[in-house]
Amino acid sequence: MSLLFVWLLGCAEEPVAPAAAPVTEPAPAPAPEPPPPEPAVVAAPRLDVNSATEEQLGALPGVGPKMVHEFEEYRPYKSILQFRKEIGKYVPPEEVARFETMLYVPIDPEKSDAPTIMQIQGLDQAEVEAIVAGRPYADRAAFMAALAAALTPEELAAARPMFAPAG
Repeated sequence: MSLLFVWLLGCAEEPVAPAAAPVTEPAPAPAPEPPPPEPAVVAAPRLDVNSATEEQLGALPGVGPKMVHEFEEYRPYKSILQFRKEIGKYVPPEEVARFETMLYVPIDPEKSDAPTIMQIQGLDQAEVEAIVAGRPYADRAAFMAALAAALTPEELAAARPMFAPAG
């Protein structure tokens, strides 16, 4: 019996280790979604400092009744330099610059100085100098064509309300 037992043990199959699961690489993470496109930065429309109402001026952030009075006292502003000088009597230059993000002095294509024309977002100094050097313009359309050469259509559309009435 012992011989039979030994023989049976010898004939027995070698124990087989359980088959290992195949090694697989983890699935790659899905590519991240591209970020949504940045929305176009569209500046809030600025107010004409010469024609804005007391209510409109008073609704501007950080503008109280005293500042509304100062804005109105020096009307009509002929240039942004005049605006800076007069309003600069009451607030520091940083505050004047902040007001300029909300207000504008109307632009006369034939008479406004370069700093006043620089209120148009999208223009650089050289472009403003070229626009001033191009005077006189045959008409408002010729002036707008000169601007269109330097501005995007969106910038040109935003600038249109900034012009003093023709005439």
